Amino acid sequence: MHAVAAGDDAGLTRDVSYETLRVGMVGAIFLYHFAEVALERGALAAVTSRAGARQLISNAAVAANGDPRPDDHKVLGEVADAIKHAELNSPSILHVPKKGRAIEISQSAPSIFSEGQPAGIPQVVITTRTGTRSLRALFENVGRGWNAILGLPPG
Repeated sequence: MHAVAAGDDAGLTRDVSYETLRVGMVGAIFLYHFAEVALERGALAAVTSRAGARQLISNAAVAANGDPRPDDHKVLGEVADAIKHAELNSPSILHVPKKGRAIEISQSAPSIFSEGQPAGIPQVVITTRTGTRSLRALFENVGRGWNAILGLPPG
């Protein structure tokens, strides 16, 4: 973000970046917990447990090219935990680092998969143990899974 924020619009760039991060954090919490909403509202046919709902969406999450992305829902859950808790100490945290930043604005292209914006364009990225991911791509991949599960047209 440094190069973008160096000019006369540095204050505006900073404010927009923080607002983008805030919206991304809220979106991560909502989309992860949507499994519970769908379960509670009886939208998941034979699924009767929270774990079953989470497994269903993990199995359904796909990239734009159709490649399965079974970890994307779990990554969103870990990001939601990172946002809600000062210290990540659950043994179920597998993807994001337990110390350091899990979500940030970056001008680098995501290092895992061909997704997100190219280098030089600011975007929200998630830091995982194996590299960075585009938050937008995570939302889209999990959203495609929910569309398929709920019988909605592809979005």
